Amino acid sequence: MSVMAVSGRSAALAIIGGAASTAALALLMTPAMAGGAPPQSAAPAAALTGSCGATAHMDSQWYGGEIVTVTITNTSAAAATKWAATWTLATGQQVVSAWNATVTTTGGITTAANASYNGALAPGASTTFGMQLSGPAVAPTPSCTNNAPGTSTDADVTLTEADTGRTLTLQVGQTVAVHLGSQYLPPTAGGTNLVQLSSAGGYPSGQPVAALYRAVVPGPVDITTHTDAACLHDPLPCAIPIALWQVHINVADVPSTGQTVTLTQIDNTRLLSLHVGDLLVVQLPSMYRPLELSNHGLLLLRDTTGGYPTGQPLTARYTAAIQGRTDLGTVTDSACMHQPTPCPTPAVAWTVHLTVTA
Repeated sequence: MSVMAVSGRSAALAIIGGAASTAALALLMTPAMAGGAPPQSAAPAAALTGSCGATAHMDSQWYGGEIVTVTITNTSAAAATKWAATWTLATGQQVVSAWNATVTTTGGITTAANASYNGALAPGASTTFGMQLSGPAVAPTPSCTNNAPGTSTDADVTLTEADTGRTLTLQVGQTVAVHLGSQYLPPTAGGTNLVQLSSAGGYPSGQPVAALYRAVVPGPVDITTHTDAACLHDPLPCAIPIALWQVHINVADVPSTGQTVTLTQIDNTRLLSLHVGDLLVVQLPSMYRPLELSNHGLLLLRDTTGGYPTGQPLTARYTAAIQGRTDLGTVTDSACMHQPTPCPTPAVAWTVHLTVTA
C-alpha cells in the first residue's frame, strides 16, 4: 500500500526533475513531442454514485506521466462532512504525488479521501484535489461516496468481501452498505424486506461495487452477488472460478411506544409529528386508492385493507420506524374514469405531511 498527500502542485512538478532547465521542463509538459505519436485525449471522465459526483480532468500530459484534477460534487439535497473517491489504475500507472486529499493504492485500486479542510460540502457544492500520475497518460474514471444522510458512508452497517456467509440483524429503518471489488456483479436483495437506496460500480464497469439498502419490513432476506469476467462469456469460456458472495440478514421489528394516532378524511393537508415506535392508523372512504409514501422506510406498513376498487373503506396501519420527513398520500378514483370516454368526476387528493422524531 502507498499513501501520499502533498500540500500543493509545486511538489508534483518538482518530482519531474529538479535539475531540469526551465526550457526542458516546458518541452516535457507540451501535449506532443516531435517525432512521436500524440498522447491520448484529455477529455474529462466522470462518474456519479448516489449523492456524490466525481469528474477527472487531465490538465497536462507527457510521455510517461500526467497531471490530473478531480472535482468532487455533493449531488445530495443534504450536507456532507466527508467524501472518498475510488478508481482502478490503468496498467503500468502509479500515483506519484497528490494534494488536497490523502491518496492510497492497494491492489491497483486507488482511493482518495478528503483533507481536513475540504470534506464539508453543502448541497451542490464542489471541491477539487490533484495528482501527478506516472505511466500511461490515461485519465482516471473515479466514482465517489459521501456521508450525506442516506448514502453508503452513512450506513449503520458496512459489508465487504470478507463478510460473505455472515448473518446479521438490522432493525427496521437501519441501513446496510455493500462495498466489493469491481469483479463482482451489482448485488441483489430478495423479497421486500430491503429497499435499495443506491447502487454503482461492479462488473463490467471496472469500478468497485458501492450499494446501499434500508431495512423496511421485518423478516429474513439475503443480499447476493458473484464474480464475473469477460472471458467467461467467450464462445470457449475460460476456466476462471466464480466466487459467490452472500450475506443473510434478519430484519427486526420496531419497538412500540404504545402511542396511537388516527387520521381520517378531515385531516387532509395536516402537519403531523410522530415519534419512532408510534402507531399511525389511517381511515378513509372506499373511493380512495391505496396510500403511498414519498420517502420509503420512515413508516413501516403493518397492514392495509379496502380502498378503490374493493368497495370497502380504506384502512391502513403504520409504525413510525426512523427519523425524517415524508408525505403520506392518496387520491380518489372511480370505475367511470377508466372507460373509453372517462366521466368528468375530478380526482381529489388526500395528503398528510409527517415528521418522525426520536
